[in-house]
Amino acid sequence: MISVLFNYFQGHRRLLFVVYGLFVVVSFALLMRLTPQETIDAMLPDATGSTVRDDFTWLQRAPFARKVFIDLEVSDPQQQAILKAGGKALAVALEERLQTTVTDGPPIQQQATLLTHLSEALPRLVTEEDLQVIAKRLADDAIMTERLVQIKSQLMTPQGWWTKGQLQRDPLQLWQLSAGHLRDLNPFAGAGGEHGAFVSRDGRHRLLMVDTTVEIGDVTASRRLLSEIDTAILETLPPEVTATVVSGHRYTVANADTVQRDIRVVFSVASVAILLIFMVLLRNVRALWVFFLPASVLGIAAFMVTVWFPQLSGITLGFGAVLLGITVDFTLHVFFALRSGGAPLGALQRLTRPLVGSALTSFMAFSVLLYSTLPGQRQLAVFSMTAIAAALLLALVVMPHLCGIASGAMARSRHEAVRHHPRAAWIWLVVVMVAAFGCSRLTFDGDLRRLSVQTAALSHGEALMKQVWGDVRSRTLIFSQGNTEHDALAVNARVAELIASQQSSASLVSLATLLPTEQHQQQSLFRWQDFWQQHQPQWQRFCELAQQQGFSATAFESFDTALSQPSPLLNLPFWQQAGLGTVIEGLLVTDLPQGTAVVSLLDTGKAGEKRALELDSRLEQIPGVVVVDQSQFRQQLSAQVGHDFITFILRAMAVVVVVLAVWYRRLSRMVLALLPVLGGLVVMFGVMGWLGLAFNLFNVIAAILIIGLGVDYGIFMVNRCQYGSGMHTDKAVLVSALTTLAGFGSLALARHPAMSSMGLTVLFGISAAVLTALLVVPTVYAHWCSTSPKGGSS
Repeated sequence: MISVLFNYFQGHRRLLFVVYGLFVVVSFALLMRLTPQETIDAMLPDATGSTVRDDFTWLQRAPFARKVFIDLEVSDPQQQAILKAGGKALAVALEERLQTTVTDGPPIQQQATLLTHLSEALPRLVTEEDLQVIAKRLADDAIMTERLVQIKSQLMTPQGWWTKGQLQRDPLQLWQLSAGHLRDLNPFAGAGGEHGAFVSRDGRHRLLMVDTTVEIGDVTASRRLLSEIDTAILETLPPEVTATVVSGHRYTVANADTVQRDIRVVFSVASVAILLIFMVLLRNVRALWVFFLPASVLGIAAFMVTVWFPQLSGITLGFGAVLLGITVDFTLHVFFALRSGGAPLGALQRLTRPLVGSALTSFMAFSVLLYSTLPGQRQLAVFSMTAIAAALLLALVVMPHLCGIASGAMARSRHEAVRHHPRAAWIWLVVVMVAAFGCSRLTFDGDLRRLSVQTAALSHGEALMKQVWGDVRSRTLIFSQGNTEHDALAVNARVAELIASQQSSASLVSLATLLPTEQHQQQSLFRWQDFWQQHQPQWQRFCELAQQQGFSATAFESFDTALSQPSPLLNLPFWQQAGLGTVIEGLLVTDLPQGTAVVSLLDTGKAGEKRALELDSRLEQIPGVVVVDQSQFRQQLSAQVGHDFITFILRAMAVVVVVLAVWYRRLSRMVLALLPVLGGLVVMFGVMGWLGLAFNLFNVIAAILIIGLGVDYGIFMVNRCQYGSGMHTDKAVLVSALTTLAGFGSLALARHPAMSSMGLTVLFGISAAVLTALLVVPTVYAHWCSTSPKGGSS
């Protein structure tokens, strides 16, 4: 078929060039219209039964997932007044700009009605520990007298008439006991004791929390949000105050900017490097076609990804630079073959079989990624397979008409003998053995944070938050689900009871003590009523002491009235009226497909990993509970990567062996063709192990690349050795390897960790594979296959 097409287009070259020109225009147009996705979703497994993607979805529903934290700092604690004024001004400015809520402190004393609501809520919140505190206050005349003196002093102040009603309704300051339950809603372990504001213990930091509906993965909206915040900071804060913004939106923008920058850099550097290789080693202007033909398939390959997937990953598009180094091999071999002298058709016929064989092995090696649980890896499979098939077709149909005729030295050197390197083969064996010992050190890392851009500013912000306010983002998330809000709160109450029963060092941020179930509220109410029936004499003694201090007999009658009146049911509307609606709603998840969930944040502290795992296991046994532990999430992801990695290696090797068995039908030829694969994989694994480099979600692709490219090098070098004369195959293999290294070398320059890690790992493997092909295969062939007939099957 290739011969027929060659002969036909010999007389119809204008038609061929017109058709190819249209192909280039279409491919370029498709490439320009693509918008790569810049989120982490492509890196998450979506296989049935895998909980990783579900856990990540739950993580995005965390209370602080969409919030923007702003830490305000002064260098001197004496500047607290400036810090406070700056924080208040910035909060107002942000609320006006963003039309949202900015929280600058805990809810206590945020509204005048809060104290009243706290007093009314106590009968339904009271615990045995609370009642012991009240009993202690009523048991000592000295304590009660001291309290009455305090009340009289407060009434004598100018603000006394504001607080008179509250003091009459709650002379024992029982609202403080209810307020104590609010501590379970404060996730900031580093906050000091100042009421109404998040202030660090040293007084140098204040914290603002900005509520936003902007999705973490929305690049455009995140960029606009952060721009507004930065503008407000510049216009509002005095020079003495430094602001640090911490938010998932900053990671989104940083990743998007980095991927866009890397795509430009990778394509530019790879293109220039490959062109320089061609011009230096080939020194022929027609060598530009060797580069241009495979480059023209990238738009088509990227478009095919969008046919099968709703969105194209930016990492997949960046992988296009690597494909330049892979697919250029086909046109490169055609270029050398047709310019090596002799009849062009004869050279093309000799080349077609090994060229198709190498393309087939690479195609099949990449096809195993179609079974990956990671959408990003399946995209890479479609992208690579399409590019390989299209590049092969262009190399065999179009490239022969662009090569030109043989010239001078190239034509005269076509019968050069294959060189053997026995000493190099022994050195190779030693290197492979040393590298093999490092393979046992190889690890898998499923931490998504290491695949995200981590700039100095982002690292500083995270470290500052953790140091000043506590490690809020690393806490275990517990989602209590129910068909209704009432059901979810009931499940949440069981969660709180279980954690309390463990008597561990774990701390819990939960609604359980502020919004207990109706059953728990009724139990507390019975406990409250029974207490006051038993302590009526002590209360009467308080009233007697009040009269001795000059209070009227009816001064605290409203407290007696409140004891006899029914206590209001504690629900979301009740606390909304108290001014706590925003706090409570932040721990409610209402966007579930069905029902509602209540979120609790668990800090296991020094409980130890084993005890924490046992606690998580017990929590998950409660129906409706989902526990998302970020450390376990990373472990599960690592296990998934490790399983996929082993599966890919075995499948790819099996596919390649089957193709080679059908292709050669000789064990010796198969083994020789696989030698570059063996050398490349062992050296890559070993070097990574010795250097402490781990495999992650994307550089596992390196193993597939080494298998696909290594067997290509092996096929061509076996073909070169078998026929004894060549078409500059060894030089073509060297140049093709250099172009691949140029492509991956450009990835190593990327700032995005996923792309740079892929580039570094393949650099090790490809270097070893090409050296094996050029130095070891000819030597082993000479000693093992020298008795074989030259004209055997290739």
